[in-house]
Amino acid sequence: MSKPSTFSRIRDLKRTQQIAFSALLLERMLPNYQLYSELTEQGDFKVLRKALDAIWQKLYDPKTKINLELREERVSEQIPEEQTSDSIGLYAAIDAAMALVSLLSLMQRAPDEGQKESVYVSLLSQGTIERLLISSGEAEHSKDALNHPHMQWEIDSQNEFLDRVEKIHKFDAQACKDLQVLALAEGVTNLGIEVNAE
Repeated sequence: MSKPSTFSRIRDLKRTQQIAFSALLLERMLPNYQLYSELTEQGDFKVLRKALDAIWQKLYDPKTKINLELREERVSEQIPEEQTSDSIGLYAAIDAAMALVSLLSLMQRAPDEGQKESVYVSLLSQGTIERLLISSGEAEHSKDALNHPHMQWEIDSQNEFLDRVEKIHKFDAQACKDLQVLALAEGVTNLGIEVNAE
């Protein structure tokens, strides 16, 4: 019997698990935005970081009052504009911000809604890698990119994260902290860029 696809596994999660999984992926995507912001002096990384921190806090302390709509609006304002540049750094930053917006939006939906949106962060993370592989000439098209070792590493990583999240039914502060550590355990973003330890 074949193993369910990554997207099927995400849809089968409880809403809190979907949020935790997406936040996990975002921990690997946000450093791409930070690097782009530092190099171009565009966008405010702190707005994204604070929003993701608030998501983790809401996860382990549901009583925390967070204006998700306002957070979503503030993050949306930090999405870089697609100008003449076609650099992978620009699109990685756009994908990271859009992924965060999509998660904040998902958190405002009822638990029985948003199953389609629940896979957006996963899709965007893979999409960033696909763009990198095609733009660098390592893959000619999407099918090539899917079979590339970098994409296979991403899919394997996502399934490893799902293995962990599926076992957690109560997201206390320690569980969330452990997931954040797991996200960057290899010391790289989803693009394979080294992350400096703070």
